[in-house]
Amino acid sequence: MLNKFIKNILLFIFSFQIFMFAQKKEIVAYYAGGDSYHSYFVKNIKTSGSANKITVLIYAFAVPGPDSSGNIVAHINSYIDYQQIYSSSMSIDGIADDSTQSLRGQFNQLKKLKAEFPKIKILLSFGGWGGGTYFSDASLTSKSREIFVNDCINKFINGNLPLIKNVGGNGVAAGIFDGFDIDWEFPVKGGPEGTHNNIDDKENFTKLLALFRKKLNIINPKLILTAAVAADKPNLNNYDIKSAEQYLNWFNLMTYDFHGSWNNTTAHHTNLLSSSMDTTDNGAEHSFDKSVKYFIDSLGVSSQKIIPGAAFYGKCWYDVDSVNGGLYQPGKDSSGVFKDGFGNYSNLRTIESMGYKYYWDGLAMAPWFYNSKVKIFWTLDDTKSISLKSRYADAYNLGGLMFWEISGDDSIGTLVNTIFTRNMPDLIIKNSHTDKEFPLIKIIKPKRFEIIKHGSNFIINTAQSLHSDLIAKVEFFVDGVSIGYNTQAPFDWVWFNIPKGKHKLKAVATDKNGKKNVSKAIIIHVY
Repeated sequence: MLNKFIKNILLFIFSFQIFMFAQKKEIVAYYAGGDSYHSYFVKNIKTSGSANKITVLIYAFAVPGPDSSGNIVAHINSYIDYQQIYSSSMSIDGIADDSTQSLRGQFNQLKKLKAEFPKIKILLSFGGWGGGTYFSDASLTSKSREIFVNDCINKFINGNLPLIKNVGGNGVAAGIFDGFDIDWEFPVKGGPEGTHNNIDDKENFTKLLALFRKKLNIINPKLILTAAVAADKPNLNNYDIKSAEQYLNWFNLMTYDFHGSWNNTTAHHTNLLSSSMDTTDNGAEHSFDKSVKYFIDSLGVSSQKIIPGAAFYGKCWYDVDSVNGGLYQPGKDSSGVFKDGFGNYSNLRTIESMGYKYYWDGLAMAPWFYNSKVKIFWTLDDTKSISLKSRYADAYNLGGLMFWEISGDDSIGTLVNTIFTRNMPDLIIKNSHTDKEFPLIKIIKPKRFEIIKHGSNFIINTAQSLHSDLIAKVEFFVDGVSIGYNTQAPFDWVWFNIPKGKHKLKAVATDKNGKKNVSKAIIIHVY
């Protein structure tokens, strides 16, 4: 009895340590608040409950561009960022801007956010897709780098914003930003038409980071410097990632947009694992897992300096055949049907009410929607895939998880909360216990005494019978410790980065009436 008590205490301590370790991870939210069309305000970060959960907010974007003398400096949307007068209904604290204030707009709202939630770090991101036209010019010479970096620090760390109609001025934005994120898309040969490129971009990118780090350290070594980088090998070859690592707090891996309507075949755009079924555009090489493993195993980057990304948006194709639920089928560019073939999670989460069917890819561990009537296919992240990505980050001791971008979440911050808790939202259980039958759950993969290679990611499959339509939740346990739960059929899961040794795996099913059933334990050997 005593041994059992001690064992339970140790198990509790172990589980608590895992929970506390997980909570220390960075939750990095991009916020496209600098766009002129924005309708999501800083106050929404608070009202959704996300401000208590994110650790870093990256405000996007400032862009490099020439000044009147031809020098490359940092440009922002001055009206949106610090001139616009916010009404009380737009403001995070319900207080309207005074027309005589020297700081208004989004920057003033960010300042108020930090005052109310002082644990949040705020970075300013430079570039973005289409915003890196002049990055190559800014980093080209020691003089151009010096001018650009000095200008960024003067404006956004020292807070000396250009004075425009009595708004702005020296020091007005000081203390808002805790550092910078460099989102150059992409050195050497990347970016949309018109982007300036140079064969020396690869080396100059590292030199630019080195100068940023040097200048920030002079002010305060705790100031943060990150870089948003490509997650595919062809573009990654145009960075010197290992040299850049020493100057950065971490890399933000853009593990999304693997596919899109620029392809003529449907596929996942932000899948967790690679699938042998994906033969599109070398698709089997594109996944969240492949990108992370490439950084760790091939580039030698410290795991804690890797923060991969989730997508709070989906991409679509139209005129897609219904074979295989539309997945890996010919499709047409949807930018004429939906703006840039793009839709926020907040809109897509209710798309089933519009005749779409939900699908789950048990190989890529990724969801999609398809409507056979209108022949439209959507690829996205949801609470299941993001819960798995969060647990992956913990299992591989990554720096955390980031996402593009926070305005795509719903009004109650469902996706941010999923990252924070590592869990899908629980369903409401009636606890009525009116039925005589119990939900039955069985682990069908792995097989009993199956031998598995350590460090691998193993997909756990289950089978249900008797009242399986009532199953609301299946939780998975390894050696008595939960590795997560699934509230969305099919009830599969992933055990990440499996350690060596003998392990006992079981699943616990809970039906909508609160009844539980425990599967037969599976013993497996990991070598």
